[in-house]
Amino acid sequence: MPLRKAEFVSRADNDRMVKEMKLSMESEQEMRVLETGPQRSAARASGAWMQLKRIVVAAMLGLFGPAIMAPAIPALAADNPIVIENQQFGSIAWRLTPGLIADDAVGQIKGYASATSVKQNQSITLYVTVNPAQTYTIDIFRMGWYAGLGGRLLFHAGPLNGFQQSACVPDPITGLIACNWAPSYILTIPSDWTSGVYLVLLTNAAGYQNYVMFVVRDDRPAPFLFQQSVMTYQAYNNYPDDGHTGKSTYTFNSYGANTVAGNPRAVKVSFDRPYSTHGAAEFPNWELPLVWWLERNGYDVTYSTDIDTHANGGALLNRKGVISGGHGEYWSKQMFDAFEAARDAGVNLAFFGADTTSVQVRVEASAAGVANRVIVAYKDASIDPVQGPTTTVAWRSPPVNRPEQPLRGIQSAFTFVRSNADYVVTNSSHWVYAGTGFKDGDVVPGIVGYEMDRFWSNFPPPNAMSQTILSQSPFTDADGKPNFANSSIYQAPSGAWVFSAGTMSWSWGLENFFSNVADARIQRTTANILNAFLNGAPAVQQLRVTAPATVTPGQAFTLTVTAENAQGNPVDGYTGTVHFSTSDTAPGVMLPPDSTLTNGQGTFSLTLATAGPQTVTVADAANSLSTTVTVTVRAASATRLALATTAAPTAGQAFSFSVTAQDPFGNTDPAYAGRVRFTSSDTSAGVVLPADATLTNGQGTFSATLVRAGSPTITGTDTVTASLTGSMTITVRAASATSISLGVPAAVIKGTAFTVNVTLNDQFGNVATGYTGTVRFGASAPISPLEVLPPDYNFTSNDAGSRAFSVILWAPSRQTISVTDTANSSLTDTSPTIAVVVRLPGL
Repeated sequence: MPLRKAEFVSRADNDRMVKEMKLSMESEQEMRVLETGPQRSAARASGAWMQLKRIVVAAMLGLFGPAIMAPAIPALAADNPIVIENQQFGSIAWRLTPGLIADDAVGQIKGYASATSVKQNQSITLYVTVNPAQTYTIDIFRMGWYAGLGGRLLFHAGPLNGFQQSACVPDPITGLIACNWAPSYILTIPSDWTSGVYLVLLTNAAGYQNYVMFVVRDDRPAPFLFQQSVMTYQAYNNYPDDGHTGKSTYTFNSYGANTVAGNPRAVKVSFDRPYSTHGAAEFPNWELPLVWWLERNGYDVTYSTDIDTHANGGALLNRKGVISGGHGEYWSKQMFDAFEAARDAGVNLAFFGADTTSVQVRVEASAAGVANRVIVAYKDASIDPVQGPTTTVAWRSPPVNRPEQPLRGIQSAFTFVRSNADYVVTNSSHWVYAGTGFKDGDVVPGIVGYEMDRFWSNFPPPNAMSQTILSQSPFTDADGKPNFANSSIYQAPSGAWVFSAGTMSWSWGLENFFSNVADARIQRTTANILNAFLNGAPAVQQLRVTAPATVTPGQAFTLTVTAENAQGNPVDGYTGTVHFSTSDTAPGVMLPPDSTLTNGQGTFSLTLATAGPQTVTVADAANSLSTTVTVTVRAASATRLALATTAAPTAGQAFSFSVTAQDPFGNTDPAYAGRVRFTSSDTSAGVVLPADATLTNGQGTFSATLVRAGSPTITGTDTVTASLTGSMTITVRAASATSISLGVPAAVIKGTAFTVNVTLNDQFGNVATGYTGTVRFGASAPISPLEVLPPDYNFTSNDAGSRAFSVILWAPSRQTISVTDTANSSLTDTSPTIAVVVRLPGL
């Protein structure tokens, strides 16, 4: 039949419809329809992997329950396309009318699209059938938050003339059902349609309704990419679900003749047919609440499908994160490769669902040659004509042997529950749970199911720098067997974080639609994960320490410490204790006490004392964190002069000494420009002191000569500032002996011992303390046998150049005593005349 051009809603018509919708919403009670297909069993038959699954499908008939918390915590751009889009008028008219949902057996109105996704300014074709022939309308809604209304009406066409299209006949071998319908409507996507999931609401003249679904892509480099799991939708799609001819890739909801699978299920399914029941597949079950929550909280997200990932895996790169929600069970090798490559390139991955990446499929072109329209899922290696890495079996099974756990951190438990179980928290101190108040063992009711994942110890874990199991949720499966579900997060060597919720119903904890289990703690957890994708995980990677490049001794300076994640952003929740140390061990150094940070940051006061490069280290030993910075300490202005020498000079000999202009902490002041005047306590003749002098870079070396043995001082004083002074004491040694002297009494008593003092002196009159020569004594009178003179004596260092000797004289009248160095006759001295007297009796 002839194609109709797109008819767009005028602004006036749209405003009118919005008012009508709001009025009806005020009086309309919430309505839900939940159709539950046969439950699946985890049985394996004849060694071939077989698994029946329950499809939880629901018509989107009512508004979800009230939100339980204000938008979460991301600090997001106020003008990103998602925020701007959700400021537009919303609508509740996307909801199906209860009792008027078209069914597959009659086919009152059904349809499908020529593509699972389309870019702006490109065309998409709708294929519609009505029974009986009658007019119908098309209304296209973008699904989003829109102040809680859930969608926005962007397009209306009709009434259009409709007719019943031809039956869709299964292929007798593969079971492939591809409808060869005539096109009904061609729509060119306007350039201002925001990327998102779009529902086409088809309504026939009798009021029956059904959906067609597609994604509008913009392929922009948004921080987040949301991938819709249409391959899995199609694997479960058993259109026409009439009890006679419909086929999916499952036995439980397939009908008609057996295929190559040996039962009625198909091994190939086509996108060229409607989805069964309400026409929106599993999108409202799991992904719609997640979409609402993302857009409600303003995350900058662009949308695609897993078919797009299959065709162009590079689109996952250069993102902050890729989001897969709900039920992404069926993946192609191209998808698996793309996700691994993205992770290894540092792209974060969030699997807010379960049973993801469980079964491999291949993707083929349609009979008409349109690419990526057929999903191939033999699910049995013995009947798949392709053997090798793309055989369509469970990823973990031979001959593929590529389990999903190394990518996702956990993998499908290959079972399901008939009623959702509770989520039980473990490792509640992890940053994922920051701000939730969770403690280990805390429970979130009703969000585990209907399929779950867990960590399998008999399969390889991910190549991870760290992995944390975030929940251990026990449940009883549909066969009455006990089991458990896990959620997990790990960090790959690339730095990418990979989160897996481990439950298909994670999104039920975000927004109330099918259930009333939305939980503020799960909302916060989800926000923590996505915000970590944006800004880096609040796991402290380092302590960043900021300090001035130069400081002055004795003057306090400010140092800041920030606990940062791998992306350099502050970690508000850091609770560690930091310890301060420094290479400067001089008196006057002042360091902060051990401290905690506030919101991951702290400012501290330090004082250093020693000039030169000094290190300051801030460490949290408990968390293996340590950072060292170097600070250059520049001397303050000089307050004193320091004089020093290593010499022990000899009297009369020049020696070197240094002068340093120092600040109060003993640091050299290189800027000192004064003149120094020198004085000494040794004022003897022959003393030589430097003339007034300046210093170079605060230092100078000078020469002086002192003559007085002992401990004289030299003082340096600034010629202008008298208080800028300093002294040193020098140990001056006597020079070599140049004279010897005798000290004797004027009179002695005959035959009585008396003392004679012998002293060696240098040329300056200093006692020659280093003299070690030998002296010999003599007397002027004839020597009486009774006279006693000291024998030759060798001076030692202990004598220090002077010694007392005992002498006895007998000769009467007057005598002299002499002393002479036995090796140096010039070293000699004769005493003055000594009167030798006789002691009178009685005296």
